Amino acid sequence: MGDAKMRKKTQTKVEKDDPRQLDLIALIEAGGLTGERREALRGILATTATPRTWRGDTIIPPGSLLDRVVDLFARTTDFPLELPAFVVLHSLAAYLLDKGVEARVAGSRVQPDLWSVLLAPSGAGKTKTVSVIERVMPLRLFPEAASAAKFMEALAENNRAAWFQDEWAQTLKRIETQTYCEELREYLLKLHDGKPLARRTVKGSIEINDPALVILGTTVHDTFLDNVSAESMLDGFSQRFGFIVGEADPNRTPDMFPIYRVEESDNLAPLHIAWKAIAALPLHPEYVVSPEAEAAFANGFQHQFQQNREMPSSFFRRVMWRAFKYALVYHVLLGKADPIVDAEDIGWAVRVAAMHLADARRLLDGYRLTELEALIVKAETLQARLGRRPTKRELVSGVRGIRNGAMANFVLEVMTPVMTGNASNVQRVAA
Repeated sequence: MGDAKMRKKTQTKVEKDDPRQLDLIALIEAGGLTGERREALRGILATTATPRTWRGDTIIPPGSLLDRVVDLFARTTDFPLELPAFVVLHSLAAYLLDKGVEARVAGSRVQPDLWSVLLAPSGAGKTKTVSVIERVMPLRLFPEAASAAKFMEALAENNRAAWFQDEWAQTLKRIETQTYCEELREYLLKLHDGKPLARRTVKGSIEINDPALVILGTTVHDTFLDNVSAESMLDGFSQRFGFIVGEADPNRTPDMFPIYRVEESDNLAPLHIAWKAIAALPLHPEYVVSPEAEAAFANGFQHQFQQNREMPSSFFRRVMWRAFKYALVYHVLLGKADPIVDAEDIGWAVRVAAMHLADARRLLDGYRLTELEALIVKAETLQARLGRRPTKRELVSGVRGIRNGAMANFVLEVMTPVMTGNASNVQRVAA
């Protein structure tokens, strides 16, 4: 309750007066980019934007249930293929979570409690996709909860279920702005960390030990930008989610699919066969990550770090750690009956983590991230002309778009260091 009140007190005047949420540039200028939000933005600036096309083939094992589902949707719908792909991954995660499956990594407990947000165009088939997967495999779905009290009641009856929530942006906005949802944010933070939850009610009390959910929130891209501010997108709560952006496929246009045939029995039959093979696998309460798998993770971690060297390590680690959750899913998806998570499982999982890194950046492009990068490039051009690191005053006066000291200070933090001496001698020169 106290944290929620503090967040309301620190809202900027711009945020209160503007019906649209603060974008990145307005947030920085208003002095609202502090602490972990500042570090998160620096991390996302360090990533490389990916092409706005389907790139999911790298996360799909040939012949698997995931492969069959994505192939079916590619042949019979114009839906973004990220949608069926991540519904399958999260459905399998929920299946394992409900069965009490977990892994041990260097002494740490890892559950397959994936939390993700998938952004897709309006009419992209989010509801139908979940409906199709429900016809293939059992899903214990968490009901929509309109308040903190209803959430606790629902969790007491549906712990370790799958919360597939459409219009997720509106849910996040209610959590941030409505008094009846203030406590829900705190409950979710504890839920993410697996801490016990308790609430007093007029009928008694609700206590939940070892709470966990798989969460896949879906929303329209523009709706997300309208309802979730850049400030909220960068805070610690939002960073607990992996983001995926689904784009319409120009090679699969609506006119090609007058009738969606995705649910015809002949089309669903191969999916049922693949699911039955997974359901027949013996599950183990605890899986061990092999030394080879740890080495594969280390290699993937180092490779991604080399590509994102300027990214703050805490932000990078938070995203990459999800690979161990995905590895549990891939182990079962690949039809393995043993309790050892191996290097192959990790290899597929690291690719998904890399997609989350790239798509967090794609999402922030909607908050004027590319305009912010353009300001940084202009500042670096001024720096090259001066032959030294500019001062904040020089940035404000010499770069159109840098309007105050707060923006100048952030730009100085992230711009490329001054080259002094020869090209191999790079130093940061004090402002």
